[in-house]
Amino acid sequence: MEFREEIKESLTLKFAEAAVERRKNNLPIISLGLGEPEFRTPNEIIEATIEVLRSKNSNYSSPMGIQSLREKIAARLKRENNINSQADNIIITPGAKQAFQLITMTLLKPEDEVIVLSPSFVSFIPQLFIAEPRCKIVEIDVNKEDLSLDLNEIKSAITPKTKLLVLNTPNNPAGYILDQPTLKAIYDLAVENNFYIISDEIYEKLIYGESEHFSIGSLEKEPTKVITINGFSKSHAMTGWRIGYACFPLVLKTNLLKLQQHTNTNTCTFIQEGLDISFNHDYKYLTEYNYKLKNRMSLYSEFLDSTPLVKGFVPSAGFFAFMDIKDTNIDSNTFCGRLIKETGVATTPGIAFGKNWDDHVRFSFATSDDNVIEGLNLVKNFIKTSL
Repeated sequence: MEFREEIKESLTLKFAEAAVERRKNNLPIISLGLGEPEFRTPNEIIEATIEVLRSKNSNYSSPMGIQSLREKIAARLKRENNINSQADNIIITPGAKQAFQLITMTLLKPEDEVIVLSPSFVSFIPQLFIAEPRCKIVEIDVNKEDLSLDLNEIKSAITPKTKLLVLNTPNNPAGYILDQPTLKAIYDLAVENNFYIISDEIYEKLIYGESEHFSIGSLEKEPTKVITINGFSKSHAMTGWRIGYACFPLVLKTNLLKLQQHTNTNTCTFIQEGLDISFNHDYKYLTEYNYKLKNRMSLYSEFLDSTPLVKGFVPSAGFFAFMDIKDTNIDSNTFCGRLIKETGVATTPGIAFGKNWDDHVRFSFATSDDNVIEGLNLVKNFIKTSL
């Protein structure tokens, strides 16, 4: 395959490895890098999966996924997101990332153009170029002051070759939520100009501000232009289990089936079956967790108010905060590299999330309160004394 220059090693993993190296040398480390919940996978899922392993062999499933799990996902999308779909609109994949990959491989052809709202998840652009090395990507930045989106910029970027627009709400890395009027305007543009929308909604259960999540797929009577991607990594603390899904227009099913057959065969069946059995467990644990995230963002707000040279938007959803370091006059790789070397605090360079975001750094608050407090204090002292 063709490896374009944009298909680089993940910086989030690179700095995580630097943290591991410090531990090997018995040096202290505080990771504000990866977005991985610190709470335990719900016991109902663990016990159900163990029972599946004890009771029967985990044989092949349909490449699209276990029928009953797909039915439950479709029903939840209708009940909680107002997305009208059936099991036939659902594909179960090894993580939401794989869902994105299969969808983009199905959609894209040479010379197609893709609009990506930036900053974006670190894997979106590499995955687009893996799917189609000759596609053209247009990054549309949100406003750096308030993270608002200029719809006129999107309109100006649309051409007859536009095939796809990629959005992520709630957003990683910036923690903003796109509101319903904005999403309705984007959807109308897709209908008017005949392009698809991928909506990554993996953080929809991690909301602790006044804004509410709205699924753009709910604007359709049935999936036609919108592909909704989601999964269980963040809401169920199942990052390593690797299970996600896409809700897609039926016109894509034949080619998605072919790709799944020839790449994954199927997603791990005992994990699918464990989730199927325990699917209707409650989300009470998320109430407490979102309360913790809200408190951590309050600590971040206090940090911004008391720290010179930096500023930022205080998130209302997700694990992450995206700090503006422009006034430090150093790039994000240098900032993060020095920070982990001099203080042991691991963060993620903004350049990983878009070409115009080298003046930002991402913090993850998916860690303990003690780590957040100590980490922010170390960052504050680093900025005050070393920059």
